[in-house]
Amino acid sequence: MSRKFQRFVQNESGATAIEYTLIAALIAGALLSIWPDFYASFLASWTNAGSTINNAVSAATK
Repeated sequence: MSRKFQRFVQNESGATAIEYTLIAALIAGALLSIWPDFYASFLASWTNAGSTINNAVSAATK
């Protein structure tokens, strides 16, 4: 059992992707908390994108 745990601890595959994801999440969190206008425009752009997609799907299925 200790060999399996030792191999698990030494295995670094996928670590880089996780690190980059954490860095991106920290940057996004910092931007959203420090720059309130960015949050409002970010939210509005995603809402607008969702509405556009919804309208396109609705029009395509009629």
